[in-house]
Amino acid sequence: MAVTANILVTGGTGFIGRYVVRSLIREGQPVRLLSRTPSKARRLFGEAATLAEGDLLDPASLERACRGVETVLNLGGLYEFGARHRHALWETNVIGTNNLLTAAWQARVERVVHCSTAGILTASPDPDAPPGLPAKPPRSCHYKQSKWHGERLALDWARRGLPVMIASPTALIGAEDERPTPTGRMIVDLLAGRFPCYSATGLNVIAVEDVAEGILTIARQGRAGERYVLANRNMWLGELLQMAAAAAGVKAPRFVVPWPLIALGGALGEMWGLTTGAGNGRLCWETAYFAKQRQFFDLARCANGLAWLPGKPIENAVAETISWIRGQRTRSAQSAVLTLQPEAPA
Repeated sequence: MAVTANILVTGGTGFIGRYVVRSLIREGQPVRLLSRTPSKARRLFGEAATLAEGDLLDPASLERACRGVETVLNLGGLYEFGARHRHALWETNVIGTNNLLTAAWQARVERVVHCSTAGILTASPDPDAPPGLPAKPPRSCHYKQSKWHGERLALDWARRGLPVMIASPTALIGAEDERPTPTGRMIVDLLAGRFPCYSATGLNVIAVEDVAEGILTIARQGRAGERYVLANRNMWLGELLQMAAAAAGVKAPRFVVPWPLIALGGALGEMWGLTTGAGNGRLCWETAYFAKQRQFFDLARCANGLAWLPGKPIENAVAETISWIRGQRTRSAQSAVLTLQPEAPA
């Protein structure tokens, strides 16, 4: 079954969203974007997508955006670490999600894909079952708490009859990671020489293009109320950093930091961020908590019957990420030089 026409995408200018929207445009699908910044959407997509100016926290704009829509892809969300973002995370990832699902229900939308995160899932006691949502939200991460509550809302709406499906990607990597995500930020720091050591963290890494195609496959084939984990390669953090360092021609970090020392640094960074407002999310209690995680996923069980498999090698995604970051630096430097050049005499 093809993805239905009249598709509304939230978060379409974000990291995942832009890949999803471009795929839909290439397929010739009519796309409507919920956008707070129309200028950014026009820069990315030109006139190929219809814009619906609005916000997840503005129910009236969501009602207008969902009118006449058959499929909603909810890719909008906030991804930040640190206690100072707690309120914004709750508003966007919980209240905003509920606002959108309410509007989709009222508009009788036929299919909704809600993008969550695999980071909140735990292994199922059934060895043949995919990972599941724990009974209680994570205690040590406001971002994961907000995503847990957002996913619970989506499942509640599915039980009420709204045809919601959940996409749960693992750690993303790829070009155009502008914010960037925590995975992208690690690559940025590595290239800048700000990653002298690392933690014994286990993670699953997937190319952003594969996540985008996975989300569209869920929209085509998914079953209401089901969760689909979009995963690829299980890696230790040290392995990922060595891969990136080799691709970039820089030194890889050599030393593993014991977690108690990371925890101390995270607590101090959290206090500094709350006191000064200057925390950047690189070192806080939540990143310290994440550093001790080992989130490996069995790809065979993750897709939950979905006819989808990741196709892009992580090595390629890492190389493209590095190339894009360096390209951004070059463009920024050229822009700075042009700005500093004196005006020509009249």
